[in-house]
Amino acid sequence: MNFFKKCICVVMTLAMASSVAITSYAAAPAQNTTSTSASTTVKKTTAPTKVALNKTSATLVKGKSLTLKATLTPAKATTKLSWSSSDTKVATVNQSGKVTAVKKGTATITVKTSNGKKATCKVTVITQNEALENEVIKLVNAERTKRGLSKLTTNSKMAAASDKRAKEISTKFSHTRPNGKSCFTVFAEYGIKTDYAGENIAYNYSSAAKDVVNMWMNSPGHKDNILNSKFKTIGVGLYVKEGRYYWVQLFNS
Repeated sequence: MNFFKKCICVVMTLAMASSVAITSYAAAPAQNTTSTSASTTVKKTTAPTKVALNKTSATLVKGKSLTLKATLTPAKATTKLSWSSSDTKVATVNQSGKVTAVKKGTATITVKTSNGKKATCKVTVITQNEALENEVIKLVNAERTKRGLSKLTTNSKMAAASDKRAKEISTKFSHTRPNGKSCFTVFAEYGIKTDYAGENIAYNYSSAAKDVVNMWMNSPGHKDNILNSKFKTIGVGLYVKEGRYYWVQLFNS
């Protein structure tokens, strides 16, 4: 009887010990925790394999501007573009591709991608007078084309000789030069060989090239020079003095 009670006591003691162990585990305080999660999608970019400009060459009058546009290949490519000029004294460019003509000369504008792809545009800066001279040549050739005649070409020597004569006629408005010689002697001064030549002159016309060309085309002698099939080259000169425009056309076979 005492043994039985003793055994029971042992069992009860074990049960109580077990119970204490379970209670001790369950009573352990849970830690309060806060958790967060985040996710992101990495956007894949496509590097350009080529960059091109909308112009590979351009002529700008001093003080004028134009904006070059770059096109990437493939079209979905993305990149940072950087712009530069080979001679900022001639032409400048900002980081939007806007080119501004500073002074007469030539400069190369370059656009470069972040992975080293390049494209260039050669910019020639001319004066306002040169722009008007070029316009006269364009209008003269339009008149010749209408009549089935070949276009006249020009070159630096013809241009220089014409500029010389334009300045001369501001002093003496004549086909005789201020030194008393014929206007055609200017060809030899610039190393131009000629067998058959012509000259048209005018002054006091506006700065519009079409006005002086219209005047010449409405004058039989001047028109004959412009439409002469023997002529192959032309030089146009313009000199402005005291608000007057002095114009010269030289023709050569």
